[in-house]
Amino acid sequence: MANNWQAWVHIKWKPGTPENAWENWSKNGWVKGVWSTTGSWDAMVWVDAKNWDDLEKFVWKEVRTNQWVDRTETTWAKQWWAGSAKAAS
Repeated sequence: MANNWQAWVHIKWKPGTPENAWENWSKNGWVKGVWSTTGSWDAMVWVDAKNWDDLEKFVWKEVRTNQWVDRTETTWAKQWWAGSAKAAS
């Protein structure tokens, strides 16, 4: 990761949203992944933005301009530790 801080943009879609509504975001170099989620939100975008201003630009100029996005919420996180995953035997 280029930055110590990462951000997640939670997405609530409008009814009838096509499954590929997020695909344009994958062209942005800051986007590290996109997930379909359950619960209160429908999707989550993992963003490696340089700072808060860059994240806000991404959210308001790319995510919120998508005709299928109903609302968003952003969460920041800084990783303190990650264990190594071991394959199950």
